[in-house]
Amino acid sequence: MRMTRRRLLKNASCAAASLAAAHAGSLEVVGAETSPADLLFKNGSVLTMEDSPAVVEALAVRGGRIQAAGALREVSRLAGARTRTIDLAGRSLTPGLIDAHSHPMAFGHMELHFILVRPPKVHNFETLGRTLAQAAAKLPKGEWVIARGFEDFDEGRFPFRQELDRYVPEHPLLAIQWSGQYGVCNTPALQKADLLRADAADPYGGKYLRDRRTNIPDGRLLHYPAIYSIHKNELDNAGQVEAIRWALDKFLACGVTCIHDNFATGPSARSYAMLDRMGRLPVRLRVYPYVPNLRICQELLQRMRRYEGDMARLSGVKLAVDGYALMYDVPPEHRELDMPMHPQDQFEAIVAAIHNAGLQVDVHAVGDKGVDWTLKAFAKAGGSAQAVRRMRHRIEHYPFLKADSIRNTADLGVPVCTQPTILHLRAESFLRRFGTKKLRQIETMVPLRTMTRAGVRVCFGADVPAFPTHLPLDSVRCAMERKTSKGRQLDTTESVPFLQALKMHTIESAYAAFDERELGTLTPGKLADMVVWNKDLRTVRTARDVGGLEVQTTYVGGKEAYTKKV
Repeated sequence: MRMTRRRLLKNASCAAASLAAAHAGSLEVVGAETSPADLLFKNGSVLTMEDSPAVVEALAVRGGRIQAAGALREVSRLAGARTRTIDLAGRSLTPGLIDAHSHPMAFGHMELHFILVRPPKVHNFETLGRTLAQAAAKLPKGEWVIARGFEDFDEGRFPFRQELDRYVPEHPLLAIQWSGQYGVCNTPALQKADLLRADAADPYGGKYLRDRRTNIPDGRLLHYPAIYSIHKNELDNAGQVEAIRWALDKFLACGVTCIHDNFATGPSARSYAMLDRMGRLPVRLRVYPYVPNLRICQELLQRMRRYEGDMARLSGVKLAVDGYALMYDVPPEHRELDMPMHPQDQFEAIVAAIHNAGLQVDVHAVGDKGVDWTLKAFAKAGGSAQAVRRMRHRIEHYPFLKADSIRNTADLGVPVCTQPTILHLRAESFLRRFGTKKLRQIETMVPLRTMTRAGVRVCFGADVPAFPTHLPLDSVRCAMERKTSKGRQLDTTESVPFLQALKMHTIESAYAAFDERELGTLTPGKLADMVVWNKDLRTVRTARDVGGLEVQTTYVGGKEAYTKKV
């Protein structure tokens, strides 16, 4: 029932789109041809991201929507006395890019307020400790020291609390790993949280690693619940607005006009809605609140209002099946890091509750076993493949796959949002962790070509701040190049060409959030979210060519939202 209502709403809001002609190469116009355009783009390549016509000569915008796209001679008829004409001068115009997985408020919060402890600057306990000590020295005694960004350490493990105490003995300290899944804290932090005792119970979905002799938590934290039990580090309302606006400005500068926040907290969701009502959201947002357990999921579903504003919309509900990677055949020394977020029956109950509420389910699943749990839960909740396809339940990340999992994903019509940057940023870490036993699986991770050939709809998201780059072109480049941070070449048969990768950041991302009637292509009737680039994108052949691309102007709803300073 919910999906039928949603589709009716979308059809009503997109009535103009149904007027667009479907044949290639000719003028496509919405509305009377005598109505003058607000904007007219010409003398460049208009890359529609449609299969046909893929490229047209000119495009007109009126009232925030695309009015016409086609031959210059025909589109020029829509020019009036007040029409602003933009000479592309050989450059390309594309749809606005859609980041299908990022966290704007968390991105701004981290960059503005956290101590950043990323490699290569921080690579062992000493460089971590010195960085944290320098930050602590600037704070009054007893204030929190919050850091994020560390990856693997030269020591081959995470530090214990006593090792952190040597550098920061008088401030409670919490340092969070790059993914947000793991953290470390010192003794004052455990004392402040009343966890420096052997009978401290692990939180649901999380775990405190412990001293084997005393059973007291040793400062190493697994999964979000354990991290948040130490310190939530929340912003006040003004801080939330500052973080959101800072992050959205960064996204606009790289051509992103819509973002799916797949880990929205209560404060971030409320701030998005508030800014939307005030007309202060410059980027479209699709919001997926995160639920950590069945009880909170049920409470959320009971009290949640299904918000749909001009720029922001509640799109579904997010949960996680694993953290780093719930894998089959994990080496014994790494099994403690591969615990699921939920017992399988509880996970399936949460998926079923969201499905039965008529909402899209969005699941964080990294490991191959985690993906299989997720597909099984989708199928069980839906009762039929057709029911699951209708809901478009999503999987996020999905780097490690098996052939039968890909077939099941395609059969169920499950869109996949992945991060090709994991190839460059994390493949070496996986190789160190799993060794040669999973070498082939790591070489073929993020198998874009295999997935798309099987019929899986694949989209891209930066997943910032879990990943250190918010730039969509980094995802595109990594999807083409498939090299690790050390230059190791991964399986190139899974690479995709530039324009296909760009589609994964436009129409495929729109599809993942039921936005394909409004966004993702330069089709008459759709919203005029667009990007002017610095050159003709049809000349891009290699990953190196991507490095020469720049966004010059970003339009949202036909209005300039960003212009590169000369």
